[in-house]
Amino acid sequence: MPDQPVIGSRISAFIFDLDGTLVETERLKALSYANVVGDLTGARTPDHRAVELYERIVGSTDEMVCRQMIEEFGISDALEEVDGEIWKHLHQIRMDEYRDNDGAPERLEANVYQHNVDLLRNQKSIGRTVSVATSSFSDEAKRVLDALGIRVLLDDVVGRDSVKNPKPDPEIYLLAMSRLGVSPEEVIIIEDSPIGTKAAMASGAAWICVSTPFSRQAVETTSWLDPEWVVHDPAKLSETVKRRIESIDKI
Repeated sequence: MPDQPVIGSRISAFIFDLDGTLVETERLKALSYANVVGDLTGARTPDHRAVELYERIVGSTDEMVCRQMIEEFGISDALEEVDGEIWKHLHQIRMDEYRDNDGAPERLEANVYQHNVDLLRNQKSIGRTVSVATSSFSDEAKRVLDALGIRVLLDDVVGRDSVKNPKPDPEIYLLAMSRLGVSPEEVIIIEDSPIGTKAAMASGAAWICVSTPFSRQAVETTSWLDPEWVVHDPAKLSETVKRRIESIDKI
């Protein structure tokens, strides 16, 4: 619970997704897949079809993305089993590529979504608890958050390796709430993709989906997302958050 609860509000915590929400790692990850797929197919140049595939399934776990890449581009023969799984080899290669190039600290800093980071800072400053619940593994999430100087603001970080069922299952958000000691009725979740927002909705918490240039097409073509709580223009985020909190406090 927050040390200084916000007086008069039922909302005591904000939980943020990481990739595509606080920083545009989704696009950076897609570029690293393009580089790796290009190498594995022998093209020796980035295969931008990998970016298009990643965009269609944005918000998926690393395992799901790797399996799709292997099937789509027929690269299984170029990979070896790691712990009995071919996808883990692709994941290792892609992570090495990502950390050395597109996911290096300077690239992360240049791709921060400042409007969402400012929202996190603001909610923390007025006494609300703030945490991150991400489909990335905990060590990678903490590396990114440390590189951006955000981790010191957080009350908790929950990674993919902390749960059995990935998003869109709500398990990771329910675990994040449990670790914060809050109920769904006290929480607003900030997401960027339909997959992540579906998990937020299933958790019973309120949600706001802030689209990005990378996730916007997926968001706009998802009919079950209530447009009242979808933000395409960052300038409208603060007003949407205010309305969301007011709508909950009136209940």
